[in-house]
Amino acid sequence: MAKELISRCDECGTSEDVEEFTITYGDETKDVDACPKHAKPLHKLFEAGTARATSPAPRKAGRSAHAVVPVEDLGIEA
Repeated sequence: MAKELISRCDECGTSEDVEEFTITYGDETKDVDACPKHAKPLHKLFEAGTARATSPAPRKAGRSAHAVVPVEDLGIEA
């Protein structure tokens, strides 16, 4: 017979609507169970944070959009 795992809020001990969060701070990772009342600060921090971008794409060689180009190279006749 399978046992049902009941999660309890680590702060207040309630078992209603408890969610598990994995928090990484520095080099340490912890699992935390929290009810909506105590998870609210985590959600606010998450919403206020910025997504980490993957490493930027390597730049291609050549002129950028702001490159200075001599008029002679544009092929415009005066």
